[in-house]
Amino acid sequence: MFIVLAFIFALLYVQPFPRHQTVLAIGQRGTMSDNLGEMFKAFFARRGLSLDVENRMGLNEIEKDLRDPASPVNASFVVSGAGTPAEFPGLVSLGNVALAPLWLFYRGDTVSVDDPFEFYRDKRIAVGGEGTVSHRLFSLLMDLTNPGTGERPNFLRLPHADATEQLLAGKIDALFMVDGFSSPMVQKLLNSRDVKLMNFPLVDAYVRKLPFLQKVTVPRGSIDIGEIRPAADVALLASGVNLLVENTLHPTVQWAFLLAARENTLKTDNFFPAANALPQYRDRGFPLSPVATRFYTTGVPSYFGYLPFWLASLLENVWVVLLALVLLALPLLNKLIGFRSFASQRLLWLHFWELRYLEDELQACRTAAQAEAVRARLGQLDDTVAACWVTDDQMRHYFNLRRCIATTIQDANKKIPALEQQ
Repeated sequence: MFIVLAFIFALLYVQPFPRHQTVLAIGQRGTMSDNLGEMFKAFFARRGLSLDVENRMGLNEIEKDLRDPASPVNASFVVSGAGTPAEFPGLVSLGNVALAPLWLFYRGDTVSVDDPFEFYRDKRIAVGGEGTVSHRLFSLLMDLTNPGTGERPNFLRLPHADATEQLLAGKIDALFMVDGFSSPMVQKLLNSRDVKLMNFPLVDAYVRKLPFLQKVTVPRGSIDIGEIRPAADVALLASGVNLLVENTLHPTVQWAFLLAARENTLKTDNFFPAANALPQYRDRGFPLSPVATRFYTTGVPSYFGYLPFWLASLLENVWVVLLALVLLALPLLNKLIGFRSFASQRLLWLHFWELRYLEDELQACRTAAQAEAVRARLGQLDDTVAACWVTDDQMRHYFNLRRCIATTIQDANKKIPALEQQ
């Protein structure tokens, strides 16, 4: 009974089902985050959960939504290096769920320089819309090797879709964007014979200076092995895509995000090998949620494989509270058991004392009638003791008492004929 009550209390305390709608804010349409959003939404639907996905033009809009208590947004993607924990208070990380290379596409003759940012400092280059991840990382990298450059008129703050079309039409010289390999715009540019991909010879130095970045490589001929494009290995910088959620987001929803990210990695033919290890906790600037901590340290519990998702998630979250309740209640339970044992023992000893008084009365009997009256009371005592409840540890005292009563009744049976003959 106690276990049932504890389980009911744990259910009420843990809140097994999400009470609020989950809203994921993502980036521009047609980008990697747009694809990820649709993947998460499909996974949630298959698990009986609801997820709304809303597009935003840049991190500025996402930050505003996440800071606004009235906003329904409670989850978002943030690329490492484009945001800090101070800009996203009250949020915790579920880890890196995708890889976002930093692409620098250009037109014209092949460019081979150590510092591509210096080369395009005075040329028409699209750097992403105001407040977007691309714009922030471009400004960071430009300032790293060319301090004091600041904003320039030739740094065109264009949405990725517009910038892609202008580069293909030859209206701009280059385009810098942070997006996944599978992004439709990235694929369109990679497969264009008029557009080239910039190599970063100092990629290792960038990674040393900015540890949130990592090195990835587009191998020679991997885009088109027939035409051997690219003609040589192209070294790129890449950043991780963090999935941040409100620290109050329901654990069931957090498990759904993590399992969706894992399933996406397993089912996707990733171009860059580094993406095969996702999800992972790489950007440690954002605190990891307790649910994600269990995911990365102990893995996914086995019952997620054969129980309904909501039930598996419930068991994963309720057992901690249930165990705590049981541990707290054990001393009380022991007290209750001890009290029942004490009551049983006290009752037996009261009957022992009653038997003692009846034995004394039997010894004092001078007539057969007095002895018969004592014998009748002994029979009543035996019936009373037989109907008593006793604990297991008091059983030996119980049978000892019954034996003593039977012996005293036998003494009474012997004494009654002797008194009748007097």
